[in-house]
Amino acid sequence: MSVKSSAQVRIEQLANLLQHEIMTNRWDMGVFLRQNELESLLDVNRFTVRQVLEELTKRGVLEHVPYKGHKVKEHSPKEREQITETRLLLELGACKKVMQHMTDAGLEQLEQQAIAFKDSLLTGDSNLQIESNFMFHKVFYDFCGNAFLADEIRSLREKGLRISKPGWHQPGDSERACQEHLAMIEALRNKDLLRLEHLIYLHLTGWKRTGEIEYQAINREP
Repeated sequence: MSVKSSAQVRIEQLANLLQHEIMTNRWDMGVFLRQNELESLLDVNRFTVRQVLEELTKRGVLEHVPYKGHKVKEHSPKEREQITETRLLLELGACKKVMQHMTDAGLEQLEQQAIAFKDSLLTGDSNLQIESNFMFHKVFYDFCGNAFLADEIRSLREKGLRISKPGWHQPGDSERACQEHLAMIEALRNKDLLRLEHLIYLHLTGWKRTGEIEYQAINREP
């Protein structure tokens, strides 16, 4: 395995920073990024900005248009459907391992993250909500006992955020996500795998449902 140079690590760090800005709605999909704005944002020179743009193009975050520049990549509904399907396969498989490896300390940590997400809803700060929601799921899947699997799940989650519009857009969506977090913790505590799988399915496919009646499935046993 080759060792990354300090320059490569720096470019990846800057790319992560810019990717976060894109994921948290600094630019809309399809918008071209202005190089002088990026130089100021990242506090780097033009050459470094170009390297960061190339890195995010490789990741599928940006799209390069010859003679025009780089724009935030637009994705089709089909791509979102396919990512959701892939996430379901991975996360439903991982949740059994999470239950096997979960500890009392881990449950306490999850509860802290669930409360942090709940508190973030009171602030109205969408960036804080996205960050606290991400941390809940990071802690959750860190207990799957497989670092590679946890990284793949996080990577797909980030890709899903890029394809969808990050955040919660329908009334009650964020509150339902909060309820699901707490219900997942309870399912883990009770060693109820079927319930946990059902909740994860609801959590990942919530964007497909627009009616409140359909979403009442959270209160039904699988």
